[in-house]
Amino acid sequence: MNLSDKENTDFTFAVFGHYALNKRKRSLTFCGERVKVEPLIYDLLVYFIQHRDRVISRDELCREIWQQEYVDNNAINRAVSELRRSISKHTLEGEVIRTHYKKGYSFNLDVQLDPRPSLFKWLSRLFSQTVLNKGKLT
Repeated sequence: MNLSDKENTDFTFAVFGHYALNKRKRSLTFCGERVKVEPLIYDLLVYFIQHRDRVISRDELCREIWQQEYVDNNAINRAVSELRRSISKHTLEGEVIRTHYKKGYSFNLDVQLDPRPSLFKWLSRLFSQTVLNKGKLT
């Protein structure tokens, strides 16, 4: 990845659905509550968010996430499945990671990168209240 690509994909905070990701703290929250994910799955999520506007090939995932030229297809399948499970159990927004036959994968949710910190905190509180009120905004 060259420097201009890195600059275009770098972020500190990402908000998608009811999720908030903080790269500095390596944390993922859903409605303000921390979601536990394995380090590899977290790195995979960050990579998908960084490159959300395109299809990511298995070869690219091998190089960038596992940092190897070859990774067993089952390992990639398990990691993508675990990421889907980690996020899909909390969202009703459809397919989180889309599979593109013989091409790779893409992130399929709208993402807002680096919202203002005050907005980030406000969204977390709003999401928490929405869950407490069983989905009804008050």
